[in-house]
Amino acid sequence: MKGRDVFNFFRFIIKLCSFFIGFLPNFLIIFLYDLSSVLPGRIGVLIRYILIDSICSLGDNVYIGRHVVFKNINNIEIGSNTSIHDFCYLDAIGNIKIGNNVSIAHGSSLVSFEHGYKDVEQPIKYNKLKLSQITIDDDVWVGCSVKILSGCIIKKRTIIAAGAVVKGELDSCGIYGGIPAKRIKDI
Repeated sequence: MKGRDVFNFFRFIIKLCSFFIGFLPNFLIIFLYDLSSVLPGRIGVLIRYILIDSICSLGDNVYIGRHVVFKNINNIEIGSNTSIHDFCYLDAIGNIKIGNNVSIAHGSSLVSFEHGYKDVEQPIKYNKLKLSQITIDDDVWVGCSVKILSGCIIKKRTIIAAGAVVKGELDSCGIYGGIPAKRIKDI
């Protein structure tokens, strides 16, 4: 039985568990989520789904791999049938919106802010942050170790090659790769 079939069969129970877990304080949910990273298999996926669904907007049948780091999780929206694989990093201080049927391979990072550097009286790390939403439309495949920077808009049916660094807007129906990512081929 496929994961989406199992999810659909138990959907009501899973969503009910998420609802009740949502009454716990966020720090406790995040602590339990961090503990769940050691759990392999479907049980670990189920527990991670329930915990994350209780905090942010999560569609149906979302796979969250082991050791995925979420920062500012309240600012994340993830659509249905999406997978975020092991060792990814998502910092949503500037908001992250991920559509349906998106696959984000292991080791990828999504960072929705940049450090400012104009205040010379302050070290760069203490300068004001520039926040800008990352938007990933439906049907996008993000290869392993891709870096998606703040303000990116990735349109539907796009493939991003492994190791690419994405800044700006990527048009639909294309394969992108490189540093910075450029259109390699139409699909």
